[in-house]
Amino acid sequence: SGNSSIHYGELDSLGRATGVDATITVDMVGTGTPAKSSIKPAGFEGQKAGHARGHLLGNQLGGAGDDPRNLTTLFQNPVNHPVMSSVEGSVRKAVEAGEVVQYSVKPIYEGNTLIPSGVTIKAEGDKGFYIYQTILNRK
Repeated sequence: SGNSSIHYGELDSLGRATGVDATITVDMVGTGTPAKSSIKPAGFEGQKAGHARGHLLGNQLGGAGDDPRNLTTLFQNPVNHPVMSSVEGSVRKAVEAGEVVQYSVKPIYEGNTLIPSGVTIKAEGDKGFYIYQTILNRK
């Protein structure tokens, strides 16, 4: 179909983001928004703790920074940047080269912990682009 779409999973009973599924097309590139400082994802303790408001669907791929369903607590360095941003960058390149990418991001929680132990990303393009990666959320 080639139509872009984003589906944010609802927050769970602990207020945690549960994941995002998206069909990413070139018109979505660069349409995301930065994370809003008034939003505190589950477990977020700020810069002193090394925390970032991590987009599940990246800003550069059209992900909203003003929707709590798209933000999870990640360690800024190295998880949010450079690791997540470099994966998002490769997806962006594939999309800019004409692929339509099915993108799924799921935070992994152990029991009732508020901060994910990792994030699993699956990205599959219609012309052969493929990433399946679990990024561990630790310093």
